[in-house]
Amino acid sequence: MRTGFFSRFLVSATIAVLGLPCFSAELLARAGGGGGGGGIGDGGGFSGGGGNGIDYAFNGSRGYGAPGQFDFSVVFTVFFILFILFAFFSVVAKFRKKSNENAFGEPVPEATPDARIDNTPLFPGAPPGFDQSAFLAKVRKAFLEVQRAWSAQSTDMMRRFISDGVYQRFNTQFKMMRLLQQGNPLSNINISMAWVDRIEQDGRYDIVHAGIKASMTDRFICALNHDLDEEGTNEFVEYWSFIRKRGAAGKDMYETEQCPNCGAPLPKDMGEVCKCNYCNATINSGEFDWVLAEITQQDDYRRDGDRAEKMPGLDAKVAEMVTVYGDFSVQLVEDKASNAWMQMMTAKAMHNPAIMRRFVADDLFRQLAPKYEQNREIFNRIFLNRVTLIKAEQRDGKNILTFALTASIQRASLTGNSVRLIDPEIVEREEIMTLTRDATAGAGKGSIYQHTCPACGAPVKDTLDLKCAFCGSTLNSTANDWVVSGLTGR
Repeated sequence: MRTGFFSRFLVSATIAVLGLPCFSAELLARAGGGGGGGGIGDGGGFSGGGGNGIDYAFNGSRGYGAPGQFDFSVVFTVFFILFILFAFFSVVAKFRKKSNENAFGEPVPEATPDARIDNTPLFPGAPPGFDQSAFLAKVRKAFLEVQRAWSAQSTDMMRRFISDGVYQRFNTQFKMMRLLQQGNPLSNINISMAWVDRIEQDGRYDIVHAGIKASMTDRFICALNHDLDEEGTNEFVEYWSFIRKRGAAGKDMYETEQCPNCGAPLPKDMGEVCKCNYCNATINSGEFDWVLAEITQQDDYRRDGDRAEKMPGLDAKVAEMVTVYGDFSVQLVEDKASNAWMQMMTAKAMHNPAIMRRFVADDLFRQLAPKYEQNREIFNRIFLNRVTLIKAEQRDGKNILTFALTASIQRASLTGNSVRLIDPEIVEREEIMTLTRDATAGAGKGSIYQHTCPACGAPVKDTLDLKCAFCGSTLNSTANDWVVSGLTGR
């Protein structure tokens, strides 16, 4: 809004002219990994990690003339500062306006009650009879439930409609926050706008990317070190991606806590295994309703760099794999890579390699296990900004997928009841992960990332024993599931 533009301009101008102490927008940690400004201004558009905001202090010396004289240098300096600030805010306002537009360059209005998006030129991948209003109602419901879950540090209320990778992102962060005795209650949550930004087909699945413009008050509390406490109100734009199997039954998992397959009550704490205790149906498989598979900050969503580094012919290789694996889609394997990375970071922070043993190849495990056992650093912040499939190839009878991962982290040291930051600021880290699977393997019966045997579907614990206690199969075998075969920095 223009009112907000001029208010921020006037506040910043006053700060600069009066020489008040500098303000910086420290990262808060709201659900989804975004950040906001503590103090003045808004923090929309930060990418899952953070850093400092713009410093609006003028540090030059002040010149005063002799008594009774008028020093034009002071006036010139003041007007020069005001001009620079006005130009800066004009550019920022123009950029934000452009960033808040949809992929087609026009602001997207709220859906009308009867709004339906059929297969139109605007949304060529839309499922037949796609009801935009009903979908956006689920988006809003998901957004509010996720914020509640984040504040409570519990995935129970949202587990049924989030993917395993999204679950693991929250689960890892909750574990770190509990270790550091941290809380991040959110309040004054307001969704000012929600819209369908893009629809695409991915293997046997449909994916809808929804934009959300919202604001909230973000309070971060650390009982072990109150120097880390932060509070602020921020406005931001995020993109939430939902996946559903094409031709799904169209059940509603958002307004009920009953199994969409048999109607039985779902367990309160499903944890990593999102299944019904009565009929054994996998609730978040995409077979029944839209499942939240990704939360992307505005800057990362609009970033085009990953497209440039994708291998030529990647789409053709993906189409080939869809015919081999019945459960293949780019979104799903990116979710699996996300799940794996977060569990590996948990294993590192807790110096317990057993957490990742079941899904890591033997050679890579031997390389990483000693480092993880000796590690004594945990994470004050850990967000996965982006996970992107950039390469797919077949070699020695195996399909190998390569992913580019970008994360924002801030390491900390915990000694007794004292926590100390190792990284003074949140830093961005880029890594390359490879997943490997036999080229002739079919769809698995379970997932080693969900603590279930991919060969027989039986439950599996965190253990260094790679044999399933029920069927005897090797858990990290590429014959049954995608296995992490490489993880390197960029």
